[in-house]
Amino acid sequence: MPKAGNVHFICSTKVRASEVITVGDGSVWSSVGTLFSRIDGLCGDGASRLFAEPNVKRQEDSDVLNVAWFGSFDDDAIELDATDPARNARLRDQLVQGLAALRPALNDPQIGDTVAAMLNLYDHRSIMAAGEQAVLVNWGALPADATASEAAFAKHTDGTIGCFLQSDQSPRLTGKAWTARGMVETPRRNVETVLKTSNVSAGSVAASQAAASASNRRPARIWPPALLAAVFALILAYLLMPGSLIYEKEGVPDPTALAQLEASNSELDRKLTLFTTELDKDACAIDRSLVGLPPVADAAAPAAEGARP
Repeated sequence: MPKAGNVHFICSTKVRASEVITVGDGSVWSSVGTLFSRIDGLCGDGASRLFAEPNVKRQEDSDVLNVAWFGSFDDDAIELDATDPARNARLRDQLVQGLAALRPALNDPQIGDTVAAMLNLYDHRSIMAAGEQAVLVNWGALPADATASEAAFAKHTDGTIGCFLQSDQSPRLTGKAWTARGMVETPRRNVETVLKTSNVSAGSVAASQAAASASNRRPARIWPPALLAAVFALILAYLLMPGSLIYEKEGVPDPTALAQLEASNSELDRKLTLFTTELDKDACAIDRSLVGLPPVADAAAPAAEGARP
């Protein structure tokens, strides 16, 4: 029967009895109530909710197990890969944090091997989303080809839960020394450990040194803009000085030159009007002198003189 609280149905799966990992005298699915309670005691209340609880029934005359999975979250469950991108990202982060929180249980001499076996997932579809909670089903079970060799085991882990495990975490198989380290790097862990173990006096000294260093650097940050402001101030002062901007004064126009220019413009207007008037006449009536030609009578005189005997 499901543990108190694990009453919400998630999904049903089928696996072979031989595919469920055994630890000690029984399968990893036996005594899950006691196992979950121990995990919560070591890792914090609710840490075991990451794992759905199996309700197993064997098919008659077969080694196939029908497994109904139950969890603590009253939401419709779907596969993690079927969630929208934003929700998927939130659930992935939550899953990484939930698995990282299992470190005390993994290091526990009583249930450490069992919890390491629980980290094995049957396939990538074994990660479910119940509302805003990531839940694992088909945990503690592996297909036969995933246990054929260490390379096959590592490849299967990388394709299922490996990308959510810390680099110092690995699922394990009973009787095998195989490991498949997680892909989540935790380089800050050692730094955080050092900071937590530092005493108060060391922290005070570090704070004082940091403050002194900051005060020493402060002038170097201020003088460049101060220098730039001074340069602009000098330029502005120069521009405001009387006589610093000298422009050529506009001279008084010569009255005689203005009169000549006006007369010239009037003559041009007169000639333009005359040309326009002549263009409206017949070709023979146009005043030929306007274009520098002699009158028609003068042009015909030589021809008449040449006609005499």
